[in-house]
Amino acid sequence: MELGSSSDDRVRRGGVALFTSALLRERFRTPDPVIENYDPPLPLSEAFTAATVERFRSLSMLLILAAASVALLLDLAFRVRVDFSGFAMVGLALAGLLAFSRRWWIQAGMQRAADALGTVAVMTIGGLCCGAIAMLELRLGFPMADDLLYRTDRVLGLDGNRIAEALAQQDLLFLMLAPVYNRTLELFLGSLVVLSMLNDRIEAWRAAFSFVGTLLTTCLIAAFIPATGLVNWASPNLLEHLPRSFLTHFNEFYFGADPVLRLQVIDGVITFPSFHAVVGFLVFAMWRTRPVARVAAGIWLVVELLSTIAGGHYVIDLIGGFLVWVGWFALSRKIEKRVANALV
Repeated sequence: MELGSSSDDRVRRGGVALFTSALLRERFRTPDPVIENYDPPLPLSEAFTAATVERFRSLSMLLILAAASVALLLDLAFRVRVDFSGFAMVGLALAGLLAFSRRWWIQAGMQRAADALGTVAVMTIGGLCCGAIAMLELRLGFPMADDLLYRTDRVLGLDGNRIAEALAQQDLLFLMLAPVYNRTLELFLGSLVVLSMLNDRIEAWRAAFSFVGTLLTTCLIAAFIPATGLVNWASPNLLEHLPRSFLTHFNEFYFGADPVLRLQVIDGVITFPSFHAVVGFLVFAMWRTRPVARVAAGIWLVVELLSTIAGGHYVIDLIGGFLVWVGWFALSRKIEKRVANALV
C-alpha cells in the first residue's frame, strides 16, 4: 500500500474499515422475518414483493462478498500493491448508503429512498470489487485471445472491424455514438433510482442483482480470454476514433513487473464478453413492462450495441455479453417464481 502522512493514512484506514464493517454486517446480519415485520400484515401481493426484493438483496451481497474474496486472493497471490488514496470518502459514502438503506427498509414512507440507496450501493460496491478482479486477473498471463476472437467474427460473417470502419466514415454518427458508449453505466444507475422512486421494487433489485452477477461472470470468463479489441486490426483512420486509454492499465497489469491497483481508477479492461452489451440488455429489461419506456429503451439498445462496436469490441463480444445477460435474467425469474411458490 502506498502511504502518505500518518494522518492521511488513519483516515484511509478508517474509511476502509467502516466500509468493510458495513458490508459484513449487511451480509451476516440476522435475517429479518420480512413479512412478519409489517404491522398490519401485508396483502399477499405486497408480501411477495417484500420477500422477492429481500432475496435479491441478500443474494447480491453474497455475490459481492464472493467477488471481494476473489479479488483479495488474487492480490495476495500476485502481491500487487494497493493504493487506497481517494477511497476513504468513497468508503464512508458507500457504508452510509448501505446503513441508511437497511434502516429505512421497512420504515413507512421511506421504502423508495431505501431501495434507491440500496441498489446504487450494491451496483457501486459490486463494480469496485469486480473492477479489481478485472485488473488483477491479467496477472494470470493467459495468452492473448484477439486472434481467436477476430477470426470468430469473420467466421460468423460479422466483421467488427469492417462495421467500425463504416461507422467511422460517418463523422456525425460516430460523434453521437461516443457519448452513448461512455454513459452506459450512468444510464443504468439513473434507471435504478427512477425505478425505485416509481416503487417498482422488484425490477430495481432484479437489475442490481443481475448487474453484480453478470459483471462477476464476465470477469471470471475474461480471466482466461484476455484481449484488447479492434485496436489490433484497425486502420490508421479508425485508430483515431477508437478509445485507447484503457490500454495503459491493461499493459501495466498484463506486462508490467510491479503494477499498482488504484481503487479510485479502475478502468474497463475486458473485451470478451462485452459488459457494455450486458448493461444495454439490463437497461432494456428494466423497462420492458412499460410500453413507451420499452420502445425508447429498445432504440437506445440498438444504438448502444453499435456504439460498443464503434468503441472497439468484436461482434462476438456482444454475443457473449448477451448470453451472460440471458443466463442471469433467467435465474432472476426463477428466484422470483420460487418466492411466489413459497408464499402460496
